[in-house]
Amino acid sequence: MDHSSDRFTANTTLVLTGASYLFLASAFISIAVNSLALGVMALCWVLVMVLGRRWTVVATPLDYFFLAYVVAELLATLFSVSPGESLYVSRRVLLIAVVYYFASCVGSRTGGKRAVGVLLGSAVLVATIGVIKLLLGGPGENTRLEIFQFYMTTSQLMMIALLLILPFAIHPGAPRSVRLAAAAGLIPVGVSLYATVTRGAYLAAAAGVVLIACVRNWKILILLAILVGAIALFAPPYVIGRLQSIVDIHHPENEARLLLWGTGLKIFADHPVTGVGDIDLGVLLKQYAGPGYNGQWGHLHNVAVHVLVTLGALGALAVLALFVRIGVEEWRIYRRVKDDWFAGSFALGAFAVFVGFQVNGLTEWSFGNQMVVILVWVTLGITLALGHIAGKEAL
Repeated sequence: MDHSSDRFTANTTLVLTGASYLFLASAFISIAVNSLALGVMALCWVLVMVLGRRWTVVATPLDYFFLAYVVAELLATLFSVSPGESLYVSRRVLLIAVVYYFASCVGSRTGGKRAVGVLLGSAVLVATIGVIKLLLGGPGENTRLEIFQFYMTTSQLMMIALLLILPFAIHPGAPRSVRLAAAAGLIPVGVSLYATVTRGAYLAAAAGVVLIACVRNWKILILLAILVGAIALFAPPYVIGRLQSIVDIHHPENEARLLLWGTGLKIFADHPVTGVGDIDLGVLLKQYAGPGYNGQWGHLHNVAVHVLVTLGALGALAVLALFVRIGVEEWRIYRRVKDDWFAGSFALGAFAVFVGFQVNGLTEWSFGNQMVVILVWVTLGITLALGHIAGKEAL
């Protein structure tokens, strides 16, 4: 027996575990650390499989849908107006490996609890830093909270954290200590989300909360109504103005988005099948938008329109099919594990996150934000793992 090989495998597995926890802990903090941890995870995972001579990647109900999306990216790159740039940007498909890693490597409830504990603990820590920043005189009346990232990314991360934590606070079968800890964690997360003053994240969080309330406890709707009423009564004019602007089509930001979407459809009309490629759209927007466009953006502030333009009709169909299948699978798993306080809470939170992600994508290019997409893939992967674990326990 080759003891040195066994020791190397054991050490590699240990490094893999550490990198996994670092990856989860940094998901709300640093894209650089998160990417480094992801690279170490990928290398160690491959080494463990090679040394063990065993393929440990599990099959999922999403395999062919992911494959269709990857093929759409390749076709768009092949026929892109800038193939080199499209090839570089389309590397985003490699992040799909995150789904398979967690779906394959979270093999027990204990492992799942540890992973979720690290992930949500990091989220609450970041949110608490945000609250401290506010108390120390952070954002003023007309500015928005940033915690390690641009306020828009911060808002989406806090939206995801809120929707993941809320189900644990209201699951009737959860231990009292878990419910209290989750309720306490919601306070800094909610305050930080509010302080970003980001309309899209507000709407996404509201959609996710309504979903959770309808599925798990309708009384949450009363609390949501009270919260909205309190904001309407006591929020400063800047926040009220931002909220009122949601339905004001003549607001400058809304007019800009309408201009972007209309321009995107013009570009799509000239590249309808495979799109222009997964590229920065700044140059094309200047060409198609006309003299009134100030050239500020390189994306279209809408996932559906952006995908249509960059990947064409074929890519849009692939992405739509993938999104629908993800939603169906997460809901199916939730229905199977809903009575289990841990698996049921996380699965419902993951489904709410996915719904919130879609709502946010109506006004933002959220599918192009790596930190946000990684969290969507992480929650999906863990949900798939919990569904698999539940299936084994039922045998």
